[in-house]
Amino acid sequence: MPDGDRFHGLSGLYQKPYRILCEGKLERNECAWMMMEALRKDLNKKGDAAIVIAKGMGELLTQVIKDSSNNESIDFADLSKKLDRLAQQANIPSRTKSLILDAGKSFLNDLRYGQQFNISKISEAVIEGYMQKVYVSEFEGRIPLIPNDHAKVDNLTFTERIEVLRKDMFAQISAWAKKANVDEGVAKLRRNRRSQVKEIDLDEDLL
Repeated sequence: MPDGDRFHGLSGLYQKPYRILCEGKLERNECAWMMMEALRKDLNKKGDAAIVIAKGMGELLTQVIKDSSNNESIDFADLSKKLDRLAQQANIPSRTKSLILDAGKSFLNDLRYGQQFNISKISEAVIEGYMQKVYVSEFEGRIPLIPNDHAKVDNLTFTERIEVLRKDMFAQISAWAKKANVDEGVAKLRRNRRSQVKEIDLDEDLL
């Protein structure tokens, strides 16, 4: 890709999927396939330690919920501090720590406000939340910084494509979270089976 076509808010991993999404020449499934590979590589780059910490947070939350069912009240302030300490134990970049901690505390917030959970899948849920936050932070969260002039795509059309893509990505992330929880790592993550690829007319609705 020529330098003039680079999108400086995104890391190199997400440059091509973003361009393809803007251009709208390929079907939805192919856009998702490319984005899944970018995210898979990003998760691998961030490493197994992030998964181990996220799983540890899930195990802590699981134990607290079990204790609370035995008539022990939950001290949410103390639990929040324990999540902080778990995140700080990881020898990983601060940005990755922040994403893991956000996932753990999002779950804690849901717990505080009475949401019910499958107690056997809490670690998996925290890992899934971490992966979702990586996707949103590293891709969607950087899009407003990037001009779309080269693609001439209007904001409404592009927003609709992003929303549809997120559904596909989160479905894949859910499957990855199950695998990563078992493996305590990301090395063996694989994408779902690839759909047949075809180019579409630029005026065709991607949704």
